[in-house]
Amino acid sequence: MTPSRQLLLIRKRKKIQLQLLVTIIVVLNVFMLILIVWCMMGDVIHKIQRVKETKRDKKRPRLNNLNALIIESDVACRSELRMNRDTFYVLCEMVRDIGGLTGSRNMSLEEIVAMFLYTLSHKFKNRTVGNYFIRSGETVSRNFHRCLLAILKLHKHLLKKPTPIAEDCEDSRWKYFKVMSNLFIILS
Repeated sequence: MTPSRQLLLIRKRKKIQLQLLVTIIVVLNVFMLILIVWCMMGDVIHKIQRVKETKRDKKRPRLNNLNALIIESDVACRSELRMNRDTFYVLCEMVRDIGGLTGSRNMSLEEIVAMFLYTLSHKFKNRTVGNYFIRSGETVSRNFHRCLLAILKLHKHLLKKPTPIAEDCEDSRWKYFKVMSNLFIILS
């Protein structure tokens, strides 16, 4: 074999080896790309399944929390909502009949009123109340304002109009107010 032929064979082998190397690199890159896409799709599918499960499974704990507050015991209702169960149901009836508040497709009237009272009784923020009732802060805020407007419509039924105290009143509870009003007149 001549040296030029040997050089040609060596160049041909190197060219074939280079093509083989390029082919292997391309195949590995395609394989890595397929693996990455497969992992991402699995992650997306897992998230979709997890969201569907949590939406379905949230209803039971919500009902359990509501039952623990207003159905199971008067002690829990009094400590958490600051009223007993009978008063709570009377308030719910008044809010529905007079205030015009109704439950929605996803939340009952009792749950709306319970969230309202729970927020007021503990001075909690929307996020905290939402965590307890397994609702979003926006849902808590929206229903709090709806319930507040309905309860404000009850002011004629719940608040007593004050009557003035006569000057000749002999009741001992009012004598201090009489002195204070006289003092106010003198100072003015």
